[in-house]
Amino acid sequence: MELFVFGVMAAQLCVLAALYLLGQKHVRGGDGPETLPAVCPRVAVIVPVTGDTPGMREAVASLIDQDYPDLTVIFVAGQADDPAMALVAGVAGSDARVLQVVAGPAESCGQKNHNILAGVRAAHTAEVFVFCDSTHVADRRFVANLAAPIIRGDAPMTSGFHKVVPGDGATATIGMTVTCMALHLLQPIRAITQPWGGAMAISRPAFARFGLVKLWGHNIVDDFSMGPHLHRFGVAAWPVASACLTTPLAGVTMARWDDWLTRQLLYLKFCIPPGWLVSIIAVLLLAAPPLLAASLLGAWALGGGAGAGAVAGASYLAVFAGLALCFRSLSPRPVGILPWLRGYTATFLMLAWCFGRTFTTNTMAWRGIRYKVGWGGVVKRVIRD
Repeated sequence: MELFVFGVMAAQLCVLAALYLLGQKHVRGGDGPETLPAVCPRVAVIVPVTGDTPGMREAVASLIDQDYPDLTVIFVAGQADDPAMALVAGVAGSDARVLQVVAGPAESCGQKNHNILAGVRAAHTAEVFVFCDSTHVADRRFVANLAAPIIRGDAPMTSGFHKVVPGDGATATIGMTVTCMALHLLQPIRAITQPWGGAMAISRPAFARFGLVKLWGHNIVDDFSMGPHLHRFGVAAWPVASACLTTPLAGVTMARWDDWLTRQLLYLKFCIPPGWLVSIIAVLLLAAPPLLAASLLGAWALGGGAGAGAVAGASYLAVFAGLALCFRSLSPRPVGILPWLRGYTATFLMLAWCFGRTFTTNTMAWRGIRYKVGWGGVVKRVIRD
């Protein structure tokens, strides 16, 4: 039994070390900005919007203030009276490159998907579509970096990602930072690269060839549904390190972190059920070792455990903390060692808790709408309370 416990702890440390080594260059920005060809086709940036949340004005302004030469930015809301419409109008002013669209309520898919498809219909002359969220801040080269590999002919589709910029040392703030960082580190691993809906681009011909109107028109989410769908065409999203947004966060509550992470895991369950089942093993591998090590040390301290177990537990925790400090070096804003270690450790426990929650529901709740979801992420029913 002890050998099994030691093996699980060693395996987790190897996975964490490999994750850092394989992804850290990508998270740091890769080889820098992408090179655009001399002739650039028209690009439409399609942004589904709703509400008026803190930081949204800065994010919207950053998506408008792009240096790409031939650009239209289309903001799409579900209702004309959505507060986001007034927010966008106030930020955009008289900018001729900005278009606002009202999609109406979704009936057979997630509202975000419905909004995106309305934006695509409005982008009559665009040759490349860029899809973004309205809650992350972009630098001025973001659109150019994301679209460049498509324009050069290197790939039909690209994906960027985002970094959480922690504004405090709250456990949940650091936990969100670590969780997003882990997903970011996975992006350059081509065998498992998944497009991220907050920053992805695709050519118009590829959009039609992959049948994304049909896919998104009946699915709960845009990005999670695309991974397995694209694999049928032998295509994976091209990860673009320099197309990285920032997400400033502070004062994150445990409940907010819990809801966000559970929602991500539910997308996995709904859209990639085999991957969700395999993740049971991965979650156990990642979440169990810290508890096992603490148990070994606790048993030894109370006189009920062997010294070898205590040494193994202490050694594991030392390496675990050392890897945590490696990940800390990737944070876009410095964080104190103790707050970082606290949030880093809590991430593994929160992962197990949220994954457990996914066993109890087949309903997704988001922005005041509930969706009954079936196999492959197909929306069976839209429920508006």
